Amino acid sequence: MRKTLLAVSLCAAGCAYNPDIELPTNNTAAVYNQALTQHGIQADDAETLGAWVTVLPDELQTLLAQLRENNLDLDIAKLRIERAQQLQRSTAANHWPSLSGALSNRDNYDEYGKTSDSNSLNFSASYTVDLWGARAAQDDQREIQLQVQRWQQRSLMISLQAQFIRTYVQTLALNELRNVAEQNYDASVKLLELFELTFEAGSASGIELRQQKNVVLNARSKLINLEQSVAVNERALALLLGDTDLTPAALKTTFSDFHAPNIAALQPAELLEQRPDIQIAQLALREDQSLLHQAEVSRWPDLSLSASWGLSGVLSGASDWAGSLGEAVSVLLLDGGQAKAQVRIAELDADINRANYLYTVADAYRDVLDQLQDYQTRVQQLEISEQTFDNSRALYDLSKIRYEAGDTDFINLLLAQQTWFSANELIVTAKRDYFITLVNVYESMGSAPALEAITSPSL
Repeated sequence: MRKTLLAVSLCAAGCAYNPDIELPTNNTAAVYNQALTQHGIQADDAETLGAWVTVLPDELQTLLAQLRENNLDLDIAKLRIERAQQLQRSTAANHWPSLSGALSNRDNYDEYGKTSDSNSLNFSASYTVDLWGARAAQDDQREIQLQVQRWQQRSLMISLQAQFIRTYVQTLALNELRNVAEQNYDASVKLLELFELTFEAGSASGIELRQQKNVVLNARSKLINLEQSVAVNERALALLLGDTDLTPAALKTTFSDFHAPNIAALQPAELLEQRPDIQIAQLALREDQSLLHQAEVSRWPDLSLSASWGLSGVLSGASDWAGSLGEAVSVLLLDGGQAKAQVRIAELDADINRANYLYTVADAYRDVLDQLQDYQTRVQQLEISEQTFDNSRALYDLSKIRYEAGDTDFINLLLAQQTWFSANELIVTAKRDYFITLVNVYESMGSAPALEAITSPSL
């Protein structure tokens, strides 16, 4: 009988767990490529992230290294990976039989004293044979959970780096806008002083004087708001760097020193495969197979093996021993339909995750299309702002020449100067938005975007 059970267990163990993943397909990739082709822009091969970040300032690269080392959210993600590793080790321990030992002693007494004693040393072992691959399915599930944690860490890393770069760019732009605002405020004050003199001389009306006072007050209000925004961004950078004291970092890079890489408005669809959400959705499909297999085999028979061996009188020098071997087959006969319901639940979860995978892929393409379209818009807006800046600068230079030649008054010169300041604010904002859009493309792609093969405005 024992040999028969052993032969059956070995044959049944051949029914190993062999997952076969078949990803659901759709035509989203074809629609994506068709939509991008309408823009008439071609792309080179994918560029590595390392090459992409070489255009970043040394200061930003140093800060990003600090972010990867000290960010508190990343520390939590690392702990979650370690936890998943420990769960994997705990599950792998089920492949080994359990072994226990016990040393016991017993003294018997009655009203006259000690009557007898006994002692023994016993060892016991037990093992449940993995007949249907349930243990292998559990191992695969733990491996999937570990990979999910690693992809979630990558997703968090991409998100944090993008958030940090955006905040860094915004801070540099705010510092530049603050400088422009200070110049604008000083020019507005000078113009107000001139209006006061002309008003006293009777050459300017009270309405013009009041209007200029409002201009000065608005310039001062804008300057105060910019200073407050700079402080908020500096604290945000400090927190991202893991500084709980929120000490502002001393940024040495100026906005004019910051140059953005140019990318293509058409990105290869293959790059999207590295998006963490797509990878996690694929892993969910694989985990569904594991969970479904475990639910199905829970209704099938289990085979347990056990063995024991012991010595009696071991403390008194005796050497009598005894041992035993045991086998047991158990099967669930009645559970009120619970096992069947668990199988159906696993099947429904698989159907849900298949639908979620299709949505995740389609949403990823939509996100990238939106970001690339926004990129094209920012390119055009940057070109317009550059033309406006050049035109306003030329207007200011002409007004200055005419003022020095005595052909115009000081008011026209200051008005031209304010127009130039406004154009300066416009181009700073356009450059900021342009670079932030590039960061958004990187975040939506989940990897470094392909470089551009056509001419694009340089920052």
